[in-house]
Amino acid sequence: MSGAPTGQETPGGAYLATRYREPRIETRRIYFADGRVEAYDGAAWWHLCDFTPEQVRQAQAAIRASGLMGAADLPAGDTHDTAALTYAWALDGQSGRVTNYAYPAARHPAFEALDRVLDALVGAAAPPADEP
Repeated sequence: MSGAPTGQETPGGAYLATRYREPRIETRRIYFADGRVEAYDGAAWWHLCDFTPEQVRQAQAAIRASGLMGAADLPAGDTHDTAALTYAWALDGQSGRVTNYAYPAARHPAFEALDRVLDALVGAAAPPADEP
């Protein structure tokens, strides 16, 4: 899969990448401008689904509307037993990342707003074109 880690926050051709990390678990999801959505479960990458061009536009609009591009990291503070959840973007000539270091005890409002749209888009998306 092309989503394999490259050292970049968002691999070439991607406009959004998410990464969940805790000591023994790592998951990722990458959204590409060509419509591919790839996922990693800590052991293997797979092609999750394909967005239409309109769904890509909706996902990108949701990134803008969520406030993600202007959001700040959420520190863990005094919260214990947390994981890091990072959302990185490359959109409109800008790139950046925001991390919630207190996940799941604290929810990042930008992540929550964006996830509502992305979850609906993934649920409505076509299965991968490269699978039988």
